[in-house]
Amino acid sequence: MLDIETLGLEPGASVVSIGAVRFDESGVGDTFERSISLTSCQRAGLTIDAETLEWWLAQDGEALDQLSGGDPLARVLEAFSEWYGDADQIWANSPSFDCELLETAYHAVDRDEPWMFYEERDFRTISSLPVAADVEFEGVEHDALDDAVHQAEVVSKTLAGIEEIRARGESA
Repeated sequence: MLDIETLGLEPGASVVSIGAVRFDESGVGDTFERSISLTSCQRAGLTIDAETLEWWLAQDGEALDQLSGGDPLARVLEAFSEWYGDADQIWANSPSFDCELLETAYHAVDRDEPWMFYEERDFRTISSLPVAADVEFEGVEHDALDDAVHQAEVVSKTLAGIEEIRARGESA
């Protein structure tokens, strides 16, 4: 499960942080979390949207902390690619946002994203199913890792529930 925090809503926006977690039907596992230097995003040609920046400035302190510090964009993306490894799916809320904006960031530093388009999965779709698990959010909203963990827990429990239904021979 991937979640990113950005300073814009369009491809080419600066990426503030990346959070990701491995998961399956049995639960969540290994995590990845990195903050990204806004200066490095700017040097790579990524932009900052004023309305999104104003929205961030209105958030609480813990969420707002993501806007300062961080490592260079290219180094974070390289680390994420290594962490991603040979995974065969990438989930996001939704891939048309998180994956697309992250792909643009990869291309801004002359790198390729570590996944193929057909490996993208949509959290919004599975979380809207009538059998979707209701999981209470823990952590800081708009923290990339906390958001990714929550989304992964919802999908993990939903997939486990679907598997239980299937094992009983019922239709979902």
